[in-house]
Amino acid sequence: MARLGRKLGLVLLILTFALYVLRIVEPHIPLESLPQYWTLPVDQYLAATGLPSGWGWIAHIHRGDMLNFAGVAILASITLICFVRLACGYLRTGDLLFAALAITEICVLALAAIGVAGH
Repeated sequence: MARLGRKLGLVLLILTFALYVLRIVEPHIPLESLPQYWTLPVDQYLAATGLPSGWGWIAHIHRGDMLNFAGVAILASITLICFVRLACGYLRTGDLLFAALAITEICVLALAAIGVAGH
């Protein structure tokens, strides 16, 4: 499963990047104006570009520059999937300490993904 997710994520990153730089899919921020935003702090960047924070990028997935995040999201989710598989295996073998550690990591990753952890 992780191998498939890794390959899918990588292929998606390459394809969506090509769609963006070849201007096949219109971006939210034109490629040539992107450098003027690079030096801005995140809050100013979001305000200047009109982009949302967090998972709000999904509403803009039809844009070339936001489409790239689909591959990133797939690659980032592989870690969570692996920890779920680990927890199940540890529970099956009765290794409760490692199962608890894996479940704790699943909770931490899930909270981080929804924006709770780290605030």
